[in-house]
Amino acid sequence: MREGHPGITGLKEEGRRVRQNSRQRWMSGFRYSKNVVTVFALLFIVFLVWNERALFHRPSVTPSASTIVLHVLPGETFRSVVFELSRNGVTRFPETLVFWGVLLGIDTNIHAGVYEISPEMSPFKVLYDLHNGQKYFYRLTVPEGFTLEQIARRMARLGIGSEPEIENLASSPDFLKEENIPSTSLEGYLFPDTYYLPKAASPKDVLQMMVSRFRTVYRFLRKNSPDIPHELSENDLVTLASIVQDETGHPNDMAIVASIFINRLRQHMKLQSDPTVIYALHGRRRLHARDLTVDSPYNTYRYFGLPPTPICNPGEAALKAVMNPKPVSYLYFVSDRHGGQIYSDTLVEQDRAIRKVLKKH
Repeated sequence: MREGHPGITGLKEEGRRVRQNSRQRWMSGFRYSKNVVTVFALLFIVFLVWNERALFHRPSVTPSASTIVLHVLPGETFRSVVFELSRNGVTRFPETLVFWGVLLGIDTNIHAGVYEISPEMSPFKVLYDLHNGQKYFYRLTVPEGFTLEQIARRMARLGIGSEPEIENLASSPDFLKEENIPSTSLEGYLFPDTYYLPKAASPKDVLQMMVSRFRTVYRFLRKNSPDIPHELSENDLVTLASIVQDETGHPNDMAIVASIFINRLRQHMKLQSDPTVIYALHGRRRLHARDLTVDSPYNTYRYFGLPPTPICNPGEAALKAVMNPKPVSYLYFVSDRHGGQIYSDTLVEQDRAIRKVLKKH
């Protein structure tokens, strides 16, 4: 045997060390893989528990917990709705609900309206209702040009409060401040539309829904109306829109009628609008000559300028008309008794148009 060359015994020993090291590496790798699998399993269990709690459990609902009424406005984002649910105690995990809403495609298709959320409803059930809509208990239709008094009467007939309760709330200084209304009541700010309401809806919930709908439409129109008369405030615009709404129900005439009233205001002429007098007389539709002298700030035959508040609740077309008046020189108009209007530049032309209408009828 040559010196320095390993013998058979040495080779065996070397092989044993190699096998032992290999076994140790395999065992080490096995233990590592086992730990990784354990970690992933634990994470998966945590994921399941977390999501199960987020989707199917309400935070500590007490026996005395009351039903929540949630307002979802047209165009409101899914994320803002979920965080509103969180603020109302429906969930402690808003980000998880947002995650599942996006994953399931709920975030792009939620229905505007008023939702009744009972204490026993899970967050997942709420998401389901937002996506599919709830079964509603009330259907409230508010036509264009309805007054606050008419809306209160219709709400009371549905069983949503009493007329005095609704009218008092609609003129409450605290409520008006809360809703940022620049007037002495909600007259003019209750947007005409059809509202689907849950059984738990209170008068305040319904009024807030109508004001929110008004805000949505008003902001959109204002954003897309570059030629709004600069001298008119928000309350002036709504007041003028309410007069236009009552003067003509035809959208094609509204922008011209709005322009005529603006022309008269700019020339310091009285508006002389019959609907303002009717409002002063609490809705009495048939006017007599003596009615035009009634002492009321709403009587635009007696007082200059706009009345102090809107006289009804105008729709989108009337609001759009006062924000985009058609540039005309007319100062007068009279109904042709067929749904249209006859326009005049001078009082002589106006008198001639009136005689023409009376002759035909």
